[in-house]
Amino acid sequence: MKVFYSEVCLKHAPKHEIISGNLIDYLESPSRLIIIKEYLNSLSNFDFVSPNDYGLDPILSVHSKDYVEYLQTAYEEWLKNGGNKNGILPEAFLHHNISSSSSIKRKVKVTSPFAKAGLYCSDLSCCITKDTWESVYESAQVVISATMELKRFVEESSSEEINHFPGIFALCRPPGHHANSILSSGYCFLNNVAISTNVLKKDNNKVVILDIDYHHGNGTQEIFYLNSNPLYVSLHGSPDYPWFTGDESERGEGEGEGFNINIPLSRDTDDDEYLKALKKVINENIIPYNADYLIVSLGVDTYKEDIIGALQITTEGYKRIGEMIKSINLPTLFVMEGGYHLETIGINVGNVLLGFNT
Repeated sequence: MKVFYSEVCLKHAPKHEIISGNLIDYLESPSRLIIIKEYLNSLSNFDFVSPNDYGLDPILSVHSKDYVEYLQTAYEEWLKNGGNKNGILPEAFLHHNISSSSSIKRKVKVTSPFAKAGLYCSDLSCCITKDTWESVYESAQVVISATMELKRFVEESSSEEINHFPGIFALCRPPGHHANSILSSGYCFLNNVAISTNVLKKDNNKVVILDIDYHHGNGTQEIFYLNSNPLYVSLHGSPDYPWFTGDESERGEGEGEGFNINIPLSRDTDDDEYLKALKKVINENIIPYNADYLIVSLGVDTYKEDIIGALQITTEGYKRIGEMIKSINLPTLFVMEGGYHLETIGINVGNVLLGFNT
């Protein structure tokens, strides 16, 4: 399996975040990628590939221009106005109930970097440092490059070769599935799987996004909620972050009605229960959708000892999950999302990929 990877993704390294009112060391650390890479390097099944640079156009197909410009310039403006050099965290948020005035409820034009921090972010886990944009941009390029390689393989292969496709892995950070078109949240700044999806859709391909991260991919849902392509499927722990999305009743609107499928799972969900839910949605929704490509938002924070996840998936369970994803029988791109138990993150990610290639 080809693994697209860049050490530039390691440069984003905030010192702290706030969880449950506690100031803690930043959990979405460069160590996550380093450990995964070291583990995959110890195996003979993986070949590492450096990304190309495809510029801003694929990113701007998902995210607004003003939001991208904010990410590019935020830290420098923050420092010029006396902000803490350790990074940007909002001190106020633009909440929809902040005023009864319709003029304020409409999108607000702000110039202060302190106001922008709360305009373009929805929580306290997306600290922006001097290196954040470089890593965020590179993370997207890793995924775009992997997507282009996936397209190339399909276009140049016979149907028999496609049926035995080993998959491609975009080993990137920061992750993406909590970022919507104009907001960062949950460690995510650019929505990598959404960017990949739009690259594939340009050629009229149908895409399934299967999100197996512990947390609901609220950003991916928001971006495609009105669309029938892609089909978005999320299995996630509930109730938990991001708290306000992920209910089964959220099924899409307009053209997208029925193409957004949420499967909330209780905290005691084990391997067998998880695989039962996954098999059901594969058979009833994913296979009948008859897609051309599958993109997997790969989070292993479903692990039973993860420090911010809460399901009961075991290391062996991840291999079974990979095997079941393989049964979908589509050209598949895995995109790294969450997973914060550093002692097992390498083997857990590896087991999904090895299971897929069984």
